[in-house]
Amino acid sequence: MKHILLFLMIAFSTQGFSQCDAPSTIFASNVNYYNAEVNWNTTSGTYFYRIRFKIIGAPSWSYKNNIDSTLNKLILIDLLPLSDYIWQIKSYCDTTNTNTSSWSTTDTFTTITNTCPNTNVLFTSNINFNNAVANWDTINGANRYKIRYKILGTTLWSYLGPVYHPLDSITIPVLQQNTSYEWQVLTFHDSTNLLGSLWSESDTFTTTSFVYSPFNPLVTNTLSSLECSSPSEFSLTVTQSAYEPDIGTSRITSDGGYFDISSISMGDSVGFAIMTTTTQNITAVLRAGLIAGQNYAIINSYDSTGSLIGFFTIENDNGGIKVTTTTPNDNNDYTSGYISEVYLTNLFINPPNSGPLHFFIDIESELSDQIYDTDTVQIWCNTNNIIEQKYEKEILELYDLLGRKRQNKQKNKPILYMYDDGTVQRKIIIE
Repeated sequence: MKHILLFLMIAFSTQGFSQCDAPSTIFASNVNYYNAEVNWNTTSGTYFYRIRFKIIGAPSWSYKNNIDSTLNKLILIDLLPLSDYIWQIKSYCDTTNTNTSSWSTTDTFTTITNTCPNTNVLFTSNINFNNAVANWDTINGANRYKIRYKILGTTLWSYLGPVYHPLDSITIPVLQQNTSYEWQVLTFHDSTNLLGSLWSESDTFTTTSFVYSPFNPLVTNTLSSLECSSPSEFSLTVTQSAYEPDIGTSRITSDGGYFDISSISMGDSVGFAIMTTTTQNITAVLRAGLIAGQNYAIINSYDSTGSLIGFFTIENDNGGIKVTTTTPNDNNDYTSGYISEVYLTNLFINPPNSGPLHFFIDIESELSDQIYDTDTVQIWCNTNNIIEQKYEKEILELYDLLGRKRQNKQKNKPILYMYDDGTVQRKIIIE
């Protein structure tokens, strides 16, 4: 009786595991520098497949698991170019990973192709202390390009792109001064990452020394009305050239007039501001923030998304006004150049008497440079309610948008005209 039971147990165990075969035909196709397609014949009774692959001679395998049993091919990605690979496949014939085949026979392939050429003409231009322009010859049939760069002699690359064909240059940003760099380009010949070329040979360049500009911000104050006791739009324009030290704090005071702070409430719109740089133009709304009585208020600046991007204070102080701005430290002591325009709408009230109105400018850079200046306008009072000056204004100076003095009027470019009455106008002569 015991012999019969043992025989039945062995027979049952044997019948529990059906034949599980590995695919017998395997081969690689569509081999590129960084990927390859592996193929096999499907086998009956298979729940899923598993693939392993490695560079020939490497100690460890990489795996692709749980491959659907209906598939007969798979793309292996992130391969090393110009390398010899070996791969195998096995079948899993149940859901418990118990009944499996052995690994199949091996197949090999080499990651090389002649369908993904790359450019071999590279050069660098517009090199300065913190950026440079990488240029290359384009390739027929390219989809896009990718750039990598690093300090010469180091191992850590930084990457730029994609740069879509037929563009053939890109700026390499945020470099260190007096430093040698190398860069390379890679060409993609389709919209995926499959048809990529090898990296090109390197081009090298060395950044220049940083030479800062003297701290010389141009500040102008303008009143829309010069009639005594009348409300006036108060505008303030600050212009800095590239590579000047950043402004740390600024104070604009006057010896007359006042801000009508008692007429506004928190949240009221009191004007607007415009910031123009070499790369962008930002328009902001100015709204009253904290108001502490009739002589002190904080003015907040909000961008088009409603985000707070800055603030300054206005005060009535010592028989005049005071406007104070403190710039947050951005860990970069130099500016790339800009024009900042602030317009307070009818918040300034002119002095009640005719005569000169002086504005005193005190600006300190983040490097402790100090600038003092005085701007003067003439306030007029008369019984005929004539609020505009009748004499012909004379041009004192011409400036471009970066604050650089110009000797003559330029055509088709915006120019700042500074007049002897303290006003500034921006004009473009179209030809």
